[in-house]
Amino acid sequence: MRDKEGNYLTIKQFMKRWGEGIKEVTPLQQTRISFIGSWFVMVGVIIGLITTLLTKTWWLFIILLGSLFITGVGLLGTWQKYSALKKIDIGLKKMEVENNGL
Repeated sequence: MRDKEGNYLTIKQFMKRWGEGIKEVTPLQQTRISFIGSWFVMVGVIIGLITTLLTKTWWLFIILLGSLFITGVGLLGTWQKYSALKKIDIGLKKMEVENNGL
């Protein structure tokens, strides 16, 4: 593996840099990734519901229907968390701009 400058990295060096990068992920970035991932799950559940309706696999349809509600509520909660963190982030950036202007 190579770094951005083209230098070769050992597995140990790579894992160390990767770990440092993970530590710098903000709660806003974590929530955004969860939100996007939840949409993929939601699409998968909906496709599964359509498929089970077409194949008349009723027991699986019932399970996926329950999963749809659970995933939907989780998606809503993640969206609310993302919105709140986004507002906080915008407010912090405004405060930084105001403080730099003084």
